[in-house]
Parts: sequence; structure tokens; C-alpha cells
Amino acid sequence: MSLAETPVVFALLCVNTLVGGVLVAAAYDLTDRVLGWTGWIAGAAGGGVVGWIVVPRVASGTVSTGGRIGFAASLVLIGAFLGRGLVPLVARFAVAISAFLFSTLATLVLTVGESVLGRVYDPAGSEAPVVEAIDPAALAGSGLFARPEFQRFLLASLFVGIVAGILAMRYADPIMSLALTGLGAGVLATAYPVWRAVLAGEALAITQQAAPSTPAFLAFLIGGAAIQYLRHGGDGDSAFPAAG
Repeated sequence: MSLAETPVVFALLCVNTLVGGVLVAAAYDLTDRVLGWTGWIAGAAGGGVVGWIVVPRVASGTVSTGGRIGFAASLVLIGAFLGRGLVPLVARFAVAISAFLFSTLATLVLTVGESVLGRVYDPAGSEAPVVEAIDPAALAGSGLFARPEFQRFLLASLFVGIVAGILAMRYADPIMSLALTGLGAGVLATAYPVWRAVLAGEALAITQQAAPSTPAFLAFLIGGAAIQYLRHGGDGDSAFPAAG
């Protein structure tokens, strides 16, 4: 199909490219707005569901359609304001908790990984699924937690996880902006093969042409991070370290 035959699809491609480009170039500026709008929408949706479905079910007696609308409208407003305040806070805590868990587990696996796997991993055969071969109960009954060397490794891993969690909380905005940059890079990496085919004179067929390009994704991700660092690295109120 030519571009003239698929104006809607071509417009969708342009919109996706624009959104991806904005995220790649300005994710750090948009982090608070994205979290804010996510909070408004999530809170309003949750409040609407509670007001339309949950409240009438727990209320005594029959609730009329007008009553459902009243409950839903009231809780949409309440939920929107609650979501606007809570979602950004929860997102920052989620970043810190994720950093703590991943850092703790990674450090523990690096230090005592082989000994732990030897106790909990016992494959029944070469084709046995990994999940079925893991026996967590063997770890609890192995006495491994009572060994002083394991306790030292565990404490060191927890310390690394706590430090990583604190740093993640401190730099939550850059981390979330990097995630948004990755999202934009993914959109552009998917649109890149389509644009390449269109510029080469091929017919527009997004479902066949939109195969994500890994080199393009890495290029957009690194380029977007560099652009935002250059724009905000020297800001006094920025969480980015000062450039230079």
C-alpha cells in the first residue's frame, strides 16, 4: 500500500515517531508530568471502579443508577487527587526497593552462588525444566544460614542493597527518566525499519516492517541519555552530576 492509500497508518507512524522522539530528547523534563498524569488517570480510574462497582455491592439495599453515578463521580475526583499525590511517591519507592532487591540478590549470588545452587538445584535429567529442578526447601534445611561465612556474605549483600536503595531514591528522577528514554528508544527502534522501507520506496506495511532494531535502540538510548545529560548535567537543581 502506498502512503496515499494509507493516510491513517502513515499518520499513526508519524505520531509514534514524534512521541518516541520527544521521550528520547526530553524524558527528564517529562518525568514529573508523566508521573502526575499517571497518578491522575490511575486514581480516577480506581475511584470510578470503586464508586460504580464496589460501593453499591457493599451498600445496604438497592442502589439506583443515579446513586451509582453519584458514587462514581465523587470517588473519581477523590481518587484522582489521591493518585496524583501517591503515584509519584510510590514510583520513587518502587525504584529504591527494586534497586535494593536486585543489588542484594546479585551480590549474594556473586559471593555464594555456587554453594547455594549446589544445595537447591538438583536436575532430574538433562531435559528437566529449571524451575522444577529447584528445591527451595533444601536450602532451609541445609543449615547454610547458620554458617558464619554465609552470614557475613549475607550481611555484606544487605549492606550493598541498602546503599543501592538509598542511591536509587536519591537519583530516582534520572533513573525514571532513563526508563522513559528507553521507552522512547524502543518506539523509535520499531519505527526505524518502517521509515527506512518507506524512504526506499517500498509499500507501507507496518505489521511486516516494524521489527525492532537492536542497534537503532542502543543508538537512540545512548543518544537520548547524552542529550539530556548535556542539557541538565550542569543545572544546580538537577539530580544529574555536574558536567565537567
